[in-house]
Amino acid sequence: ARLMEEGVKLHTKGRHFCGRNSDVDGDVFLFKGEGRGVGVVKLLEPMNPQLNYYEYEILDRGQKCAIGIGVGEQSYPLDRMPGWNRNAIGYHADDGRLFHQDGYGRAFGPTCSVGDRMGCGVDFDSAQDHCYVRVFFTKNGKQVGDSERFKRPVHGIYPLVGLHSRGEQVRYLGHWRRVPDPITSPMELDRSPSSMWLRSNGVSFKGEDGCTLEYAGDGLDKQDVGIAQANFCLDRTNHYFEMEILSCGREGWLAIGLAKTTYPLHRHPGWNKGSIGYHADNGHLYKEKGHGEVFGPTCTEGDRMGCGVRFSLLEDPACTSSDSDSDMDIPAEFGNVCGREGSEDDDSYEENLFDDISFSDEEFGAAALVPFRLGKRLSERPYRSMAHRRVEEKTCVVYFTKNGETVGEAECQVPRGGFYPVVAMLSRGEKLKVNLKPLSG
Repeated sequence: ARLMEEGVKLHTKGRHFCGRNSDVDGDVFLFKGEGRGVGVVKLLEPMNPQLNYYEYEILDRGQKCAIGIGVGEQSYPLDRMPGWNRNAIGYHADDGRLFHQDGYGRAFGPTCSVGDRMGCGVDFDSAQDHCYVRVFFTKNGKQVGDSERFKRPVHGIYPLVGLHSRGEQVRYLGHWRRVPDPITSPMELDRSPSSMWLRSNGVSFKGEDGCTLEYAGDGLDKQDVGIAQANFCLDRTNHYFEMEILSCGREGWLAIGLAKTTYPLHRHPGWNKGSIGYHADNGHLYKEKGHGEVFGPTCTEGDRMGCGVRFSLLEDPACTSSDSDSDMDIPAEFGNVCGREGSEDDDSYEENLFDDISFSDEEFGAAALVPFRLGKRLSERPYRSMAHRRVEEKTCVVYFTKNGETVGEAECQVPRGGFYPVVAMLSRGEKLKVNLKPLSG
C-alpha cells in the first residue's frame, strides 16, 4: 500500500448525519436499533482529491458483524447499507461481499471482525471520463481486490458507514490521501453487465455485451420472476429501447416495460405500483396492478417488443433542471422524465434527506445555505404555476411497439427518480436480447 501525506488527517468532529438506528459518541459510531433495521452514518464532508480515503476500526462485532463501508450520493437513504441502493458502493465485513447498486452483492474479499481496519478510497486521478471515478477498499491497510468503476453522483461522493445488528461499534480513524494499487485485471468495458444494469434477479447474462439474458429461476410460481433493470432512466436522448425474443421457453411469459428504481424484483413489470408493462403471452397491458387489459397482439420467437416515452408534456425548456422545484442546478441530462415529488408509497430510497437525521444547529444553518450557493436565486427565475409544474413533471406518455410498429400507448404518473427500462421472464427456457439504444424508435 502506498500512502501519501498520511499524517494529514481529517476527523469529523461531530460533522455527520445519523440515521434513526445509528448514533455517534465522539469518533465511535454505534448501532442503536432493535436489531432489525439498518443504521447509517454519513460524513458531512464529501470526498475530494486531497482527502480521498478514510478508515475505521471494528470495536465490537455485535450480533452479526453486519458492518459496511463505502461511498454514496448526498441523498443516500440512512436506513440502507452502503451499496444496496443506486449511486452507492460498499464492502461488507460479515460476508466480504461487494455491493454496487444492488442488494445481492458478489464475492469480493475477506471477512472482517473485531480489531480489523476497513478502508475506502476514491481515485480521482486515474479517471479517464469525468463522469466516473474508481473506488477501492482495504483491510488492515492492504488493498482488497481491484478498484471498481463508479459513476460520479452529481452533488458529490460521501463516506458511508453502515451498521446492521445490535451491539456493533466502530471507531472512525480519519481521512487522508492514498493512492490505490495498480489495477491487475482489465478495465471494465462500458458494455459489461455491471455498467449497463442497475439491478437484476433470476436471470443470467450471456455474451460479451451483457445484453442477452436467460431465465435462471425455478418457474414454479408467479414469485419466481426473472427481471433486469437498466442503469439509466429514459430521457430525451434515450427515450426508447427494445428486446428481441430468442426463445419463448415453456410458457412465453416475457414482458417489457418501465419501473421505479425500488420496484420489487420478484414482480413482472406493471403488476405493482410505479410500473407499466406489455406482456408477450397475452398481449395485455399491466399498469400498477396484477390484472391486465386487452392492449395488443401476442408476441413469440423472433418478435421485437419495444417501449418508449413521449415527452409532449416535458419539452417546455422551463421544465429543465434550472427551473425545477429544487434550488440546486442539475445538469441537463437529469432534466428528464425524473419526477420531483414522491407518492405516498415511495420506498426507503426515496425518503427525504433530512428525515430521521441528527445534526447541530450550526451544521443545519450551513446546509440551509447550500442551495443558494449552488443554484439560482428564486428571484432570478421566471414565475410559473406550481400546479403547472406538477402536471408537467409527474406525467408522461408510455408507448409500446411490436416489430417497429406502434401497438398502443398509455398516460402514466412518473415515480420519483424516473422510469427505468425493465425486461422480465417467468418460465424455463426463456431467452431474450435487449437493445437499450436502438437506432430507431
